[in-house]
Amino acid sequence: MEKTGWIGQKRMEKGKTVVPLGLMLFGMLLVAVFVAAMPGCKGSAPQEQSPTEPEMSTKEHWQSLFKDDPESQKEFKRIQGEFQTGKHSLAFQNLQELLKQSPQAPWTEAVEFYRAQAWTALRQYENALRQLDSLLLRYPKSPAVPRFLASKGQIYLAMGKQQSSSETEDPEGEKYLQKAKEVFLQVSKDYPNNREVDSEALFYLGDVFSSLEEPARAKEAFRKVADAYADTRFGDKSLYALAGVQLSEADVEGAEKALREIMDRYPETSLAGKARQKLEGLELVGSQAPPLQIKEWIGEAPPEGDLYRGKLTLLSFWAIWCPHCKRNIPKIERLLETYATKGVSVVGVTREKEGQGVDKIKEFIDSHPMDYPTGVDDDGKTSQEMAVKSIPCIVAVDSQGRIRWHGHPDHLSGKVIEFLLQPSS
Repeated sequence: MEKTGWIGQKRMEKGKTVVPLGLMLFGMLLVAVFVAAMPGCKGSAPQEQSPTEPEMSTKEHWQSLFKDDPESQKEFKRIQGEFQTGKHSLAFQNLQELLKQSPQAPWTEAVEFYRAQAWTALRQYENALRQLDSLLLRYPKSPAVPRFLASKGQIYLAMGKQQSSSETEDPEGEKYLQKAKEVFLQVSKDYPNNREVDSEALFYLGDVFSSLEEPARAKEAFRKVADAYADTRFGDKSLYALAGVQLSEADVEGAEKALREIMDRYPETSLAGKARQKLEGLELVGSQAPPLQIKEWIGEAPPEGDLYRGKLTLLSFWAIWCPHCKRNIPKIERLLETYATKGVSVVGVTREKEGQGVDKIKEFIDSHPMDYPTGVDDDGKTSQEMAVKSIPCIVAVDSQGRIRWHGHPDHLSGKVIEFLLQPSS
């Protein structure tokens, strides 16, 4: 008989609510499990390595790949030593042999990356890019992915600089520089917590902006590295590069400040020594240029008397054994061609060296477009008095015989020339 009293009614109501409540709790449990399984949800366990929070450095990753093969690891480290000492061809050959021995080994990722590095050093850029693209395709989750990308950016940067510095100023150069910019911006955006990679990306991004003649953005990038990543291997390099950008804007005071900052913050580094040498040259700015002490002139000698009267003279210190000097010859020729009618002249200054005397210098000049006289420095006396510690170097002397600029020709821009052509106070 069905109970219809007060107690019976409550039992019936209670029975009606128990079943829906159980179903609801079970449903909530399913939802919780489903949400926890969704990638990227707050509080969930990481399912894979985050691109912005790498679990290990590239170096640690390389070591882990060799954990079961110590002999191959020993050989790999030996080859790395060859590469770091500039034996790029030998390192490349030995990397090839190592890959042949165990083409399916886990550590092939590390060896193939170094093969790309060797190709880059040997200027076989297309081979290096293909190798890096292959690594990115085969190892998309590798902790070394940001390193692969940064290396691609450096290759594009090298290709852009190479094309831009050619005698014809190939427009392809800017295309490669734009590619480099895109890569470094991507790396910096995707891996902001990876100090090693982000500092590298920002440093080379500054180099790209400098090559694209965007000095404001270049200075911003270099300054950020110097401030945010002072403890990385790019801390002092960024300040040195910043000094170069300042010089390209004829800001001698700004360049001096950056160089002194290197000496203050990184006193024991090799760049501190270079900064000190650069400062010796910049300290001459504003002073009267000492007379040239030339042993012999090659080409038509400049007129006797006041060498600097009525024009801006660029003294180009160089040598035939200096690859950077050779690379800058076309740039100096272009500057002379552009500004000769505005009162700019160029005078080369070089030195003899054992096995590379006057005859060799004449032979080199005859085979290269150098439409300006070159003087053979008398036992380096001119270089010494003008604080030229390394070459190539440009010392700009105005029509009053005063030194107005002192630095690497890479930083001698049209903007600098226009500034120097203005009368000084």
